[in-house]
Amino acid sequence: MAYYSTEVAGFVSLFFYASFFEWILHRFLMHEPFWTYPFRSHALIHHGIFRSGPTYFLAQDEDLKKVRFAWWNAPLILGLHALLLLWIQHLLHVNIFFGGMAALGLYYLLYEYLHFCMHVPNERWIEKTVWFSWLDSHHHMHHKRHFNNLNVVLPLADFVFGTLVPARDRIPMPQRPGKSLALTPESPANSPLN
Repeated sequence: MAYYSTEVAGFVSLFFYASFFEWILHRFLMHEPFWTYPFRSHALIHHGIFRSGPTYFLAQDEDLKKVRFAWWNAPLILGLHALLLLWIQHLLHVNIFFGGMAALGLYYLLYEYLHFCMHVPNERWIEKTVWFSWLDSHHHMHHKRHFNNLNVVLPLADFVFGTLVPARDRIPMPQRPGKSLALTPESPANSPLN
């Protein structure tokens, strides 16, 4: 029983930790030119395409790959954490590895999925929930004020570090009658988003 309780504690602890990891990664690697790749990919390209207002949403299909992280980011982030968790588990003699890795994997999955749903809405069931509406408004505010609302999944670190800016309203999704936002090829001149 003690094994399971430490894994559950590891899960909960690492899920909360992930909010702070996301905040630090987002603030210092993705919005500062400390390392060229994440800064260019996120601050320059992602924020250059997905701004505030109607341009917050995907307008052109060729920009779809600019919504998510590169494929190798998950193995890198989780792999580095796996080594750290194994070391902590060995040091403390407490079984937290599987619970901790499950939490980090879930957090990463939620980040990618929620962030995708925010920029590429398609009337999914989750997009209709109050929780998602609040997170989407929170993230839209980040696209207005890049150094605020840095968390996508759990804005705990935004609250603790004082970067939480309350979002007033959720931006309405542009209407494209009978068509999915992400799958409609239109020229930019004819786009209802312009």
